[in-house]
Amino acid sequence: MPDNAQAIAAWERTLDQIELDLQRSRSLEVWEPPTDLPPMPAEVVDRVRRLLDQQSEVLLQLESDRRKVRRHLQYLDANAAKGMASGPLFIDTQS
Repeated sequence: MPDNAQAIAAWERTLDQIELDLQRSRSLEVWEPPTDLPPMPAEVVDRVRRLLDQQSEVLLQLESDRRKVRRHLQYLDANAAKGMASGPLFIDTQS
């Protein structure tokens, strides 16, 4: 069984990686949790909670972005069906 300092160091390395992954949250890389971590020391629990909160925020933002993109695509599809796919239309209101 590793001593507390070793457990903290092992968890800190893993949490550093999670923080990096959060920064690259829009990438398609899949995070694989390490299989060799010791039990979580109390000293890293607050950091884990902060990371979980950040991950939740990222997921909410990604879902919001997905919904916006879907609405934009539906709008574009509707306009294409009306024959407006050729590009922007300008209306002369000065005539």
